[in-house]
Amino acid sequence: MYYTTIEAMVKKYDKMTREYAFNATTAEEHAKWQKRAVARLKEISGIDLCEECKLNPKMHSVQQMDGFVKEYWTIETEEDVIMPFYLLRPETANGAAVIVPHGHGGCKEGTVANFENPGVAMYKDFYKKDGIAIELVKAGYTVACPDERGSGERREGRQQGDDGTAWNSNSHRELLHAAIGFGQSVIGLAVWDLMRLIDFLQGLPGIDPGRIGCAGMSGGGQQTLWLAAIDDRVKVAVTSGYFYGYKEALLRLCANCSCNYIPNMWRTMDMGDMGAMIAPRALFVESGEKDGLNGEPGLDNVYPQVEIARKAFRLYGAEDKLTHSVHPGGHQWVGTGVLEFFNENL
Repeated sequence: MYYTTIEAMVKKYDKMTREYAFNATTAEEHAKWQKRAVARLKEISGIDLCEECKLNPKMHSVQQMDGFVKEYWTIETEEDVIMPFYLLRPETANGAAVIVPHGHGGCKEGTVANFENPGVAMYKDFYKKDGIAIELVKAGYTVACPDERGSGERREGRQQGDDGTAWNSNSHRELLHAAIGFGQSVIGLAVWDLMRLIDFLQGLPGIDPGRIGCAGMSGGGQQTLWLAAIDDRVKVAVTSGYFYGYKEALLRLCANCSCNYIPNMWRTMDMGDMGAMIAPRALFVESGEKDGLNGEPGLDNVYPQVEIARKAFRLYGAEDKLTHSVHPGGHQWVGTGVLEFFNENL
């Protein structure tokens, strides 16, 4: 006999009313709600507790690639907190910059298609044959590919190492345990770092500060969604494999990575509400029919969230700024129509 708790929590969820659920009926109401929702997400994720410092940008290496240049940089996002990233520069730049945060497994090496790395090679299908960022840079976009806290070159303690298994590990559990006592979270720290990366990109010669986008798969989609919801400097957001109802995908499937969990999130809003926060800026959602992370209901746990977001875009007459693309595969980046979406909206 086992006396478990999770099902009781699911029932508790069903009884709750989301405090920041999107229910505006005019664009003016949406703008007021959006402002309050941003403040609330910053509060519960601990972003407000992050402390700004000088970026101290440093370029460490330059490598000529096939059709673009790959630079290796670091910036300081908080005092003594260093974020490494690749900056991909196209042969002919179009003035726009796109951040490509990685998901779980492969870190920034996966997004730049460094499949010589044994850990990254294990995720070749996950990142698509040539990596998410390569298509963008060859199309003229300047692309930044950072390591999230706890991943890649930012792994802590026992997760560090150079074999394939180590490269695909992360320290999100350890970071959450350390951060939660400060009132912070892994996703809050990650979003803060990406906000500081935007600061860096906007200061680069040749970059139009009003043309910043973000695109990611899985955990990279999570970072993209949060960043775009909170920071309106992101004009185009693409999230793949990360847009579904919290109850079925993260509460019932609570063995998911610690980066997904924030105190009071269930009480605050659902993922569709976060999508609504992005309106009327451009949002592209990619879902896989067979993606198990959608939860047991599958796409039936996705469509209602997309519809919540779509209602916000309708208020602005901007339904064309929201695209939902469904592919027949599982938890993977396919990217059909993404480049065209960036070209049209950024």
